Formats: sequence, C-alpha cells, structure tokens
Amino acid sequence: MTAPPIPASCAHRPIVGGLAAPFVNIRLRDGGVDFRTPHQGTYERCWQENLCQTCGNPLGHLSVLFGGPNQVASRAFDEPPLCPPCAVYASQACPMVAGRQERYADRQRVSEGRRGHVCPDAGCDCGGFVAADPNAADASGDPAHPWYALYVQTGGWQLTGNRVRVACSDRGCLHDRTLINGCMLGVEPRKVMLVSSPGEGRVWRRLDAVEVAAIRSAEEVEG
Repeated sequence: MTAPPIPASCAHRPIVGGLAAPFVNIRLRDGGVDFRTPHQGTYERCWQENLCQTCGNPLGHLSVLFGGPNQVASRAFDEPPLCPPCAVYASQACPMVAGRQERYADRQRVSEGRRGHVCPDAGCDCGGFVAADPNAADASGDPAHPWYALYVQTGGWQLTGNRVRVACSDRGCLHDRTLINGCMLGVEPRKVMLVSSPGEGRVWRRLDAVEVAAIRSAEEVEG
C-alpha cells in the first residue's frame, strides 16, 4: 500500500517508513518506532493534558475516540483521543484500524526485542514500559473487529486507572502507582463513523442513531 498523505497537523513529526511517527508510541534508540506500543508517560499526558495521540498538539473543542463494538457499547475507551485531521490519517495509515489485517499481530513487539530495553535514564517517565492495565486481555492473534470513530466534546470523559507496581528505571526498586488506562465517556458523541469492517476494509461511513443503538444492543446481548 502507498503511504497516505501526511496531514499538516503532523508536519513536525518524524517520518518512519513513510509514516508520521505517532506522538504516543515508543521511540527506540536507533530512531525506529514501536507502532504497536504506547510510551506510558506520553500516553498519560495525552489523557491528562488533552493532547492528540498522533500529532501531540492540543486538542480543539472536538476530539475523536477510536474503538470497537465493545467500546461503543460500554463507553470505555483505552485509545487516547485524536484531533479530527489525525483521525482521518490514522484511519488510512494504521493497517489494523483501516481493516487491512484479518487478525491482531501475534509476533513480539519491537520494544520487547533487542531494539528495546529498560530505559537507563533515571529522569524518564516511561515507567519501565509497564502496561497501563496488566489485567487487560491480550488481543494478540484475535480476529479483527469493526472499528468506529466517535466525534466527541473534548474532555467529555472521566479518566480511569489501575493501581500497579512499577520499577524505577535507575535502581529497579518497586513503587505502587496509579496508571491511567483510558476513560469512560460521559457525553453523547456528536457523530459516529464506521471506520472499517472485516472483509470490507476501510469504509468511513457515518452511522445513524438506529445503527449506533443496534451496536450497543448487540454487545449487551453478547455480554
């Protein structure tokens, strides 16, 4: 696939493999990026400071939350918000969100291999790359699901978190810490887009209220 045009919002971001390196993802020492893994400190900044996870710029009055049917039904989201231009870009650039993959990748993450290691910088806020939600199910190898983009009022959510034990990057000592792991949406979305569907690829179609209600009802029945 040809890389999609990089939006003006990402003009300042490093380019890796023809793609704008997302603000939220782990940057490696060799200049590469782990596109599958967020940097915990940056992940939390996106939520706390209302920053776009892709370009890192402050969000305007309208933000976009990506998620699957479960997220639409439960209103619980773990992907940090995006600005609208970056949401359109991510819907084209990310192979999972764009519906180009039949399953979630099950190979080792780049930051877990030889190119990634425990950060030696005592002042770094990476948290040792500890998962924000250690109790979350691992989606590796799972079948792809439809993706949706919810356009919502920025800050119209309540942050959620998990209490975990985190090792210091310099001495390895353990500390209890609450890590942000997402949000609960407290407002109705302004609009909901079907981003992609398994077997169909990228759709980018606005759903009406009946279709959104049907998603929520189907997930409640399955749950």
